[in-house]
Amino acid sequence: MSPTGPAETVRVINEARAAGDFAVAVGHIAPRSFDQGREASREDWLDKWRAITVGVPDFAVTSLQSIESGEWVANRYRITGTHTGDFFGRPPTGKTFDVSGMDMVRVVDGLLVEHWVYAEPF
Repeated sequence: MSPTGPAETVRVINEARAAGDFAVAVGHIAPRSFDQGREASREDWLDKWRAITVGVPDFAVTSLQSIESGEWVANRYRITGTHTGDFFGRPPTGKTFDVSGMDMVRVVDGLLVEHWVYAEPF
């Protein structure tokens, strides 16, 4: 079943990514999208998720609130994990973290086309 709106699309992507089913998750992202203002291919998204998995194998995102308006959805998250590997160039600390984050996502025709995120540093 296809997602019914932007919030549902983001939920499906996050659940599939968390389950390690990157193929399903990336299937809900447009072949060319924008991530933090930079053009991103589906392979770019896969690379990003793989890097997260290497650096924080227990990376978890818990959605606390979503607000949808037209093509956009804003989400407030709790992000937890243990920094045990390289994380986008940051050497492992072995420490657990629990931070807050927010993002805004634009979805067109059931596909994520734009993503902006801010999360507290850990």
